[in-house]
Amino acid sequence: MGGYLQALVIALAVPVLNHLFMGLAGFLQLRSFSATWGEAIRAAAQAPLNYALVQAASVGVIFIVAFPHRRREDGLLESVQVRPLIGGIVALCFVAGAFMQLPLAELGNLVQEVWPVSFDELARRHRLINPTTWWGGVSALLALVLVAPVTEELLFRGWLLQDLKERYGARRALVWSSVLFGLAHVEPAAVLYATLGGLVLGAVALRTKSTLASIAMHAGVNAIPLLLPATLVRIEGFNTLSHRVEHISWSLLLLAVAGASVALLIVWRSTADDG
Repeated sequence: MGGYLQALVIALAVPVLNHLFMGLAGFLQLRSFSATWGEAIRAAAQAPLNYALVQAASVGVIFIVAFPHRRREDGLLESVQVRPLIGGIVALCFVAGAFMQLPLAELGNLVQEVWPVSFDELARRHRLINPTTWWGGVSALLALVLVAPVTEELLFRGWLLQDLKERYGARRALVWSSVLFGLAHVEPAAVLYATLGGLVLGAVALRTKSTLASIAMHAGVNAIPLLLPATLVRIEGFNTLSHRVEHISWSLLLLAVAGASVALLIVWRSTADDG
């Protein structure tokens, strides 16, 4: 199987397995197999912890089944580019990711103008990142800021990006792995911002030669919705819930882009490009 096609199959296995495991989690949660698949999915989706367990299980299965044996010889961490970095670089990557959240969220808003998402679905997502209990907060933090960044970065930047780079060179590998990262998110808005975000995450992983950098950046992107709820600071188009599509102000977007750019510039100047 060709490198591009093989990577496509691996990437698309993620949403398929997520859907499968989420359904199974729903049936277990309902303690009944008489419910419909949709009812099981909706039941499981109410608990943030299920997202963490499902994502970990899906990526774990893919690694067990398909991870190349030749890559395992160097040890798992080295084979997926988990290499030590200066703490300051990791922190800057997290900050850059945090600033990137607003522009990426606005891209999602723009796509919703063309492919709208139902209000019920928006409300479900809003509840997910605005937990009302301490356990809900811990579960959301675990799912979004730890499990999702680690599993997705190990798969897309630690594995697929590096394999594609060996076959086709860094530029083609960066583009194709980013497209695959977008496709794995399925929904039109998510596909767009995940693809563009993947380009930056991949570029940082290649520059620093460590997926720790992209994991930190990914965690920064995912952390901001939890760290900036509307009860703390209200940002229309970001942490508000409305029946119409709202947009983030241009001043905030420019500030976020500038902040991300400065953090990434420091990362670039602080890391060597050895080709």
